Amino acid sequence: MTDASPSALTVARGVRTVSVAEYLARRLHEAGIDHLFGVPGDFNLTLLDGIAETGLLKWIGSPNELGAGYAADAYARRRGLAALVTTYGVGELSCLNAVAGSAAENVPVLQITGAPRTTAAAARALVHHTLADGDFSRFERAFAEVTVAQEVLTPEHAAAQIDAVIGTVVAAKKPGYLSIPADLADARIDAEPLRTPLLPARADAFDTAAFEGAARRLLATAQRPVMVVGHIAARFRLAPGITALAEAGAIPVVVLPSAKGHIDETHPLYAGVYAGTLIDQATADLVESADAVIHLGVVMSDVLSGLFTHRPFDAVSIKVDAEEAGVGDETFGLIPFPEALRALRRAVDGTSTTLARSFARKPDVPLSPVAGAPLDQAGFWSAMQRWLPAGTTLLADIGTSYWGALSLTLPPGTELVGQPIWNSIGYALPATLGQGLADRTRRPVLVTGDGAAQMTIQEIGTIAAQGLSPVMILLNNAGYTIERAIQSPDAPYNDIAPWDWCALVTALTAGSASTFRVGTPAELEEALAAAESQPATLTFIDVVLDRHDAPPLLRALTERS
Repeated sequence: MTDASPSALTVARGVRTVSVAEYLARRLHEAGIDHLFGVPGDFNLTLLDGIAETGLLKWIGSPNELGAGYAADAYARRRGLAALVTTYGVGELSCLNAVAGSAAENVPVLQITGAPRTTAAAARALVHHTLADGDFSRFERAFAEVTVAQEVLTPEHAAAQIDAVIGTVVAAKKPGYLSIPADLADARIDAEPLRTPLLPARADAFDTAAFEGAARRLLATAQRPVMVVGHIAARFRLAPGITALAEAGAIPVVVLPSAKGHIDETHPLYAGVYAGTLIDQATADLVESADAVIHLGVVMSDVLSGLFTHRPFDAVSIKVDAEEAGVGDETFGLIPFPEALRALRRAVDGTSTTLARSFARKPDVPLSPVAGAPLDQAGFWSAMQRWLPAGTTLLADIGTSYWGALSLTLPPGTELVGQPIWNSIGYALPATLGQGLADRTRRPVLVTGDGAAQMTIQEIGTIAAQGLSPVMILLNNAGYTIERAIQSPDAPYNDIAPWDWCALVTALTAGSASTFRVGTPAELEEALAAAESQPATLTFIDVVLDRHDAPPLLRALTERS
């Protein structure tokens, strides 16, 4: 997150009031946001006009609200916060799935709804975008199920409500909800709160002594410690601190699938991906035999835990979450994640024992396909292992794409973005838009299935319109291969309509994309080389694969489930 922006502080000096729209724009910009995702509608137009007048946020309009929500999710993973604007009812419900996914995956997205006028709500008027029953709180109640803070703005408390929701979203790494009635968007409110930073500098008031002491006592006698890193740690972008902690104690580090790429996979202390016994028996043995396990931002859902084959939290576990830390069965109250990590570093520095152990590293994906073999999943991922550039972001949709990506050894500076808890197919393509806008120095690489892409393909038009040039790879296997692997492989409900993907992408990008259709290892190598040679061009590669072929990790998952 950024510090309070000078523009936010300057506007308050000599200015007694600002509009609600301007106040919101300045607070979002102060929190590190440069873009605003969404779809316009009659109830949010005054709000959007007011935000546009500030010149602080660039509007990123999507073909539908679901795609905008997925894009905002990826943007927030990189920037620490994202904002999504929709209209009341039809618009906000269209993105509810995306916001729920952000809740499941601990992503700080602010859903902003342009709502009917306060007079309409007070009169219980039967206006459009409602169920015509006079109930104007129905959708707020729906969002209360998937957000950590909700406010319907009032003229008396609008500034405080905005500040409270944004602050809670950033601290908890969960979505929040703001409903702004159309007649309040241009209402004038006191500008004085803008003189106080929205996100104050770190305070040292948190009492970490008890937690630090308990951690030191456990680690002082440990000879086989290990760190398990999950996606909540990735949301706080704490890789440097985690790496320093590992180096200070010579502690090996494993990551859950949801945090793959957050820790440099070429580091000597990186020990692999841990999902119980599902992915790598070596990492499972490492964790199982540990006499101290430091869990950093870990959520053990069914997929992440290897269908609950993980080692459960026990008496020698240290656990750090977004706002809580504990050792064994004891918790130590409100301790923000960064503070708890600093306390752990002091605890390790205070031990007299060298916390070192040996471990076996999982071998890389084979570097070359079998000579003369047709292109299959194994050959595709081998080619990706050789080609994938350092310093990028690999986005993979759930299914064959994600489970194939987990087998890669990522080059330095490359992260994996996916949705292994919420598992909503179609996420990764719009997420490519959000990731690309959040950090234009990193060229996104997308791998998605044809079934997933049919859900959100129209977002390619937005990606092209924003001048982004990702490498977009489609695994074209005629349907839902992950569902085929789970059950009834030849059932008609797993088939999808065949599309001419290259022609479609050409149409959606107004001819600006470079497209390839490949069916052999040699053709794939040529397409990847072409993509690398034209970094300023959106490159789309249609990879034709057998409908029943799946990566080994996906087969292992489906066999167990």
